[in-house]
Amino acid sequence: MEDKLIVIATESNSKALVLKSYLEANGIECFLQNANVLQGAIAEGVKVQIRESDAEKALQLLSALRHAEDVKKVVQQLRKILVPVDFSEPSQNAARYAVMLASKYNAQIKLLHVFNSPVVDMIPFTDVASIQIDFDMNYHALYSSAKERLIKFYESLKAFADQMGYGDVQIGYTLREGYAAYGIIEASKRYRPGIIIMGTKGEGYRSTELVGSVATEVSDETHIPLLVIPEKAVLKGIDEVKKVLYITNFDENDNLSIRKLLRIVSPFQVELHCIHITDKPDTPGVKALMNTTKDYINSVTTGIPITCEVIVGKGNEKSVIDYISKNHINLVALTSVKRNLLYKIFNPSLAKRMIYQADVPVLLFHA
Repeated sequence: MEDKLIVIATESNSKALVLKSYLEANGIECFLQNANVLQGAIAEGVKVQIRESDAEKALQLLSALRHAEDVKKVVQQLRKILVPVDFSEPSQNAARYAVMLASKYNAQIKLLHVFNSPVVDMIPFTDVASIQIDFDMNYHALYSSAKERLIKFYESLKAFADQMGYGDVQIGYTLREGYAAYGIIEASKRYRPGIIIMGTKGEGYRSTELVGSVATEVSDETHIPLLVIPEKAVLKGIDEVKKVLYITNFDENDNLSIRKLLRIVSPFQVELHCIHITDKPDTPGVKALMNTTKDYINSVTTGIPITCEVIVGKGNEKSVIDYISKNHINLVALTSVKRNLLYKIFNPSLAKRMIYQADVPVLLFHA
């Protein structure tokens, strides 16, 4: 019986030729339909055909190609890493983690410290001149102190990088005046990093808790992936990230969020755990929605072990922490499709307690 031809892809002329070359290099004969030899640069709608018996192998090759392209795209995006620091232990932990990540992606690191100078309100007009002198002296002292501490932090991080064999990582630093969130947002606009890595609950500004004003405001305003290292998180190498937990609320943007997450973690050999927490697991449609989610994940990725479960609970942190502990989760991923979506999944105090008690890094990203 004759092996009929099927269309495996429809591309522009140039892309179709590249795809044909790739498939034939891997032992699959290809045929092009609608190719424009005279005007190849502008030809569109070129169909790449293969024999039906080669379909399974071709799909596997295409999946591997897309995965490689996703890895390349992520690597290119992570050429710059911004690390806000306040000189605390969590900041040091986050900066060291950033060094290891930068080594893997051949990226550069920018340390950022935002110091807050005093603001004198309601100064009588007659006292402005004398107050201004004191203000300038005070500002100079604050600036000098902050710069000195930042340089010491930088030197300590360079020493760590050299000691651990990451001496080739480029590390710079910058100092800004203002409030923490505003300073980080403004620095992000100028530096344009691929990811921001920050520790939480440091001594410099106590609002750096996961759902506090700094982390969530930075995530909302910059739309840059934000990796948060909780105070109690144990420093591990990035290659230790093996199991990623994604918590779904069956939002309408779930598919987009899942694709974005898969791109972010594509350079790692990970297992993906997708859970939904409900105290009514027998509600019609819950299991169907989870099965649909699992089918979708399987359709957009290959080679990644996937576990999808409906967890019985009331959505509190204990259900999540128990799952993290039981399944040895290394990273929790939360999406922010629209402002304050985190508050729809968990209330603020719940999210904060969960992350601090879980002792694992948290990735905040926008779909």
